[in-house]
Amino acid sequence: MNWGELKAAIAAYAHRADLAPLLATFMPLAEARIYTGEANTPKLRCAAMRQAATLADGTRPAGFLEAIKITPEGKPSEPLTYRPLAHMPCERRAFSWDGQTLVLSRDQAFPVDLTYYARLATPVDDADTNWLMDNHPGIYLSSMLVEVARWSVDEAMGAREASNYASAVTALNSAEKAAAFSGSLLTMKAAR
Repeated sequence: MNWGELKAAIAAYAHRADLAPLLATFMPLAEARIYTGEANTPKLRCAAMRQAATLADGTRPAGFLEAIKITPEGKPSEPLTYRPLAHMPCERRAFSWDGQTLVLSRDQAFPVDLTYYARLATPVDDADTNWLMDNHPGIYLSSMLVEVARWSVDEAMGAREASNYASAVTALNSAEKAAAFSGSLLTMKAAR
């Protein structure tokens, strides 16, 4: 599904023809729900959102959502540990965040390798798409319909679509966790 098809689906599901000018406003609100979650809905984290970068300084890469792993450059088996910023002067092999800036303990130096979750490309033109729209369009659809319901003060539709959204994200997050451990079952051999 591309952005143009999603806009048509939103209008059809909402039974409204007056939404087109508002959809560009609803998109950042819907994506905020997708990437950060809300009190009653989980945030989305999936393998398609994983990125890697080498940071020459503490500046976060564009689209950064959440760090998965930070290591000294070229040393993937030596991850640094997160510590609160106030504790950093006393820490070793650690990192913290000072607002949007990565801070390293005194025994570490840039560059570092960062594995992180990043936002997917936001569609702008009707032909635009991204991994989530291609593989799980119901997440975008239900998230956008929550915004339509809030705008139109339709509590029944809002509750229904919020439930649909939470179910879709929970299912995808669960499938991602299961895929991380897929394959043969872990078994123990009896000692002889």
